[in-house]
Amino acid sequence: MSDWHASAGTLSAVFTPEREGFHLYSTDLPPGGVEGVGRPTAMAVTGAVQADGRLAAGAEVRSITVPGVETPLPVYPDGPVTTTLPVRADGDGDATVLIGYASCSVRDGCTIPVSDHPVHLRVTGDRATFGPH
Repeated sequence: MSDWHASAGTLSAVFTPEREGFHLYSTDLPPGGVEGVGRPTAMAVTGAVQADGRLAAGAEVRSITVPGVETPLPVYPDGPVTTTLPVRADGDGDATVLIGYASCSVRDGCTIPVSDHPVHLRVTGDRATFGPH
């Protein structure tokens, strides 16, 4: 969390594939992928914090083709991708950040996708901290 002022700030996450040569899918990929392939890099909030804009990624999107899939898939270059989400608190309380992603390699296939992995956040008027509820 950065730039926390007047109950608003920027939530950032760095998504790093565990293996070299793997890429992440674009934040703009539909939740179910394209023709069932891929999952978007995602970060959403619930509870005492609401999104105050769109999730943005600090990497250029490129398209790849996958055998058996007619539509090109939007992905980021291999390696880590930093995402940012402007957020605003709806008062003090608990919030949950829900993380999702899938990493794949053109050569080595894909890892198991992650959907709605919870990360807990405690919000007060002057700060937001991560940790258990």
